[in-house]
Parts: sequence; structure tokens; C-alpha cells
Amino acid sequence: MRKKNRLLSVLLCLVLFLSGCGGEDGKSAPLQMTFLDTGKSDCIVIEAGERIVVNDAADADDEATICTFLDERGKARIEYLILSHFDKDHIGSAAELITRYEVGCVLMPDYEEDSEPYLALMRALSETGTESRRLRKAFVFSLGGADVYVDAPREIAYENDNNYSLITCVRNGANRFLLMGDAKKQRTGEFLETEAAKEQYDLIKMPHHGNYTKNLETLFETARPRYAVLTADTERLRVEEETVALLNAYDCKAYYTDEGAVTAVSDGKHVRVEQADAGKD
Repeated sequence: MRKKNRLLSVLLCLVLFLSGCGGEDGKSAPLQMTFLDTGKSDCIVIEAGERIVVNDAADADDEATICTFLDERGKARIEYLILSHFDKDHIGSAAELITRYEVGCVLMPDYEEDSEPYLALMRALSETGTESRRLRKAFVFSLGGADVYVDAPREIAYENDNNYSLITCVRNGANRFLLMGDAKKQRTGEFLETEAAKEQYDLIKMPHHGNYTKNLETLFETARPRYAVLTADTERLRVEEETVALLNAYDCKAYYTDEGAVTAVSDGKHVRVEQADAGKD
């Protein structure tokens, strides 16, 4: 019965997301998604008017980059802080964000770690009283006129921690964005079983810094993204040749964050992608 109820809940979330029922007025509005230049780590800031969501919190030494970006844009509140999983290059600055800003809710997968970044995250949640949710099923919320669907891992335990990754889909009018966390083959396979995986996406944040898995080809066959963002440090670690070949085969323009922050702007009909020069404000 519990498994059946969970399935019904996931289906309801998908219906709300795919039908676009989550927006405040049912209409799309300008949305901006910035993939910060933090090297081989993830931090994505999603803005809809004054409201923002932060997807992952990069590494501990990326704190200044994240906070400077938010402060320069006059942001004092984060509606949702989505932590895809607990690797240090995804939660490294999470404790600082929770302590420094008003955070409405932290979304994270349902497992535990014993690393210092994870323990710091737990302390910050406790000390600030910030709400948090450990997701065992899909979660949907609205951000301005956009809808955000967060797909949760299906299993209780995985051999590879990357497979705990929350996968985030953002729908703004006719535009779609897919943020894959560090999903490996098993987790990507789970997502492929959802209705959200049958959508076409304007932009995909490639899983695990551009690591290749065979079922990415299945995902691309349906998603057909025009743009891909890779949170990579290409000077230290070359992106796998199979990944580059896949992007080329689907005529998908690739952006690497170590070459500068990447910004995607959606008006609900079109997506424009720009990249700042690395090292410049």
C-alpha cells in the first residue's frame, strides 16, 4: 500500500508539472538560470523576479563566488535550496548559505553521510531552525510563473552515492530545463521511466560533470536539448570523448563553466544563452 501511495503521489506531481498548474497566474514570466563558474562543482541560481532557488552549493572554497553573486543582485532570501546529493562539490557552501541568508526550505535526498560538509549542513539546519525535506518521492513547487519538478531517487540504498541525486526539471512556458545532478547510469535509468523524461528540453546540465553513460543516448533521443552545460574543470580533467561525440551528434552546443559563468534567459517562448569571460566580473 505504501508503494502504491508513493506511485500515486509521483504521478500527481508529474501531472501538475506537465500541465503547468503550479504557476502563480498560469502565465510564464522572465526566468534566468545562472551556472556559476566554480570549476568542477555545481551551483545554479534560478531567478524569477525577486524569488530565487539555488540548486547545489558547490565546494567550501566557492563560498565567496556564490555569496558575491547573490549579494550583488540584492538577494537576501532563497526560497528553496536544492541539494542534489551530499558530495562535497555540491554541498560545500550549503552551511554558509543557510547561516547567511533566509532559506525557506532545503530539499535533499533521504540518506546520510559522515563527511564534514554534511555535518556542517546538519548543524546549520539545527542552529537556524531552517525547514528541510528529505525526498523519497517527487516534489513540485512554483517559482513565479515557472514550475519546478524535483525527481527523487527510488531506492533506499545505492552502491554509488551519485545515484542518490535529485534531478530537477524547470518548466517556464514553452521552455524546459533539465538539471541532472551527478546521476549515474542507474539513476538516469530511473528518470527515464518518468513522464518528465519524455519532454523535450532547451537546456540540460549534464550529469556528473560530463561523465558518459550509455543511457544518456536514450535521454538525448527524447530530450533533444539545444544547449548543454558542463560543470567541469577542463584544465585538470578532460571531458570524456563519448560525451563530446554525443553532444556533437545531436548538434547540442556545449558550455563549460570553467570558461566563465553561463546564463540562460527564458521568456517562456525562447531561450538565450550567454557566457561571461572567466576571471571577469
